[in-house]
Amino acid sequence: MEECIMEITSLLPGVKIVKEDGGVKEDVFISQGDKVKVTTVDETVTGTFMLVEFARYSEEDDILHMVRDEEGFAVPFDQIIDIVRAD
Repeated sequence: MEECIMEITSLLPGVKIVKEDGGVKEDVFISQGDKVKVTTVDETVTGTFMLVEFARYSEEDDILHMVRDEEGFAVPFDQIIDIVRAD
């Protein structure tokens, strides 16, 4: 039996976000480099998704990291009202 050896040419980290409204669920998949629009309690920010920093302890908050205007920008998850792909 001949073995097929494949070469991994690309690997992008990503996340699945599940949003609910009145019992209706929506899955949003975002990968590193995707354009996203994040609505927080204070503002709406559009930028490039980089990663999610998951909290190590329950009293900490997960943080979404993105690039906006060529600068890093971090948003704690407890401040996020909505997130959508901005393709």
